[in-house]
Amino acid sequence: MLTTRELEVLSLTCSGHNAQEIADRLRIARCTVENHKRRIYRKLGVTSQGQAVSRGIALNLLDGRPSPPRRPARPGRELVVVHTRCLVAAEVVARTLIACGRALVIVTDRLAGEDVAGWDGVLRFTAVLIDPAPADWLLPVRLGARTVAVPSEPPGQTAVADAVARGAYAVLCLEDVPDHLCAVLDLVSSEYVVAGAEMFRRRAPEPRLTPREREVLVSIALGRTIRQTARMLGIAGKTVESTRARLFWKLGARNRAEALVNAYRAGLLPEEPPTDLDWPDQPGRTSADPPF
Repeated sequence: MLTTRELEVLSLTCSGHNAQEIADRLRIARCTVENHKRRIYRKLGVTSQGQAVSRGIALNLLDGRPSPPRRPARPGRELVVVHTRCLVAAEVVARTLIACGRALVIVTDRLAGEDVAGWDGVLRFTAVLIDPAPADWLLPVRLGARTVAVPSEPPGQTAVADAVARGAYAVLCLEDVPDHLCAVLDLVSSEYVVAGAEMFRRRAPEPRLTPREREVLVSIALGRTIRQTARMLGIAGKTVESTRARLFWKLGARNRAEALVNAYRAGLLPEEPPTDLDWPDQPGRTSADPPF
């Protein structure tokens, strides 16, 4: 069981950040980061960063990253304008907003153009558009509001792209509103664009790796060094380095951690991380062996 801080350290590690960058982001000492990483390794039963990334992916630890801290709403400063034609959906959104202490008003088609426009300059607006029609996007324009689009059914990539093109800062399915709307509104107020990962799950084809690149990828997952990989594959260290460079380019990665995360998400590695048994006759690693 990893603590919240350990999950943050693991998540940042998998994003390619080194110990000092993690320390700066979390505002803790570098030695504290190293202590967290040692505890993570012990809990996951691994001995290297590459193996920790592999195990974290296999255990779905990176899909449950802690949410960023939510800033408290400032009474009287923000008004959430909910536009909908469905009373059931309006009730779901209203209950969620009331539960997190946000001021709101629900408007219909008749009010969209004139009545709320008179409030401009008095409050800071955020518009929540439930199943918006093309004409409904005029409401946030009139109010100068940031917009959250809430479709009743999970949207496809085309629908998400269309909403963003019309000015939406976030796209959130109605079924996710009770759990995520307030956090999404906080992110939107900080100029973030938010959309669920499932909406873009098939956005890129699987990278095509050569057999040699797959062998080097498995070696990275095992935490092997360049020298060890060269011995096991019977090739020169320079060949391993050039193969690794091509592999990183295909995976869109800057380092081993990012390469492993992207490879697992692309289905290039099995869900269960590889072990040393995959290559039983491996020479031992020495302190002189340079890491990948």
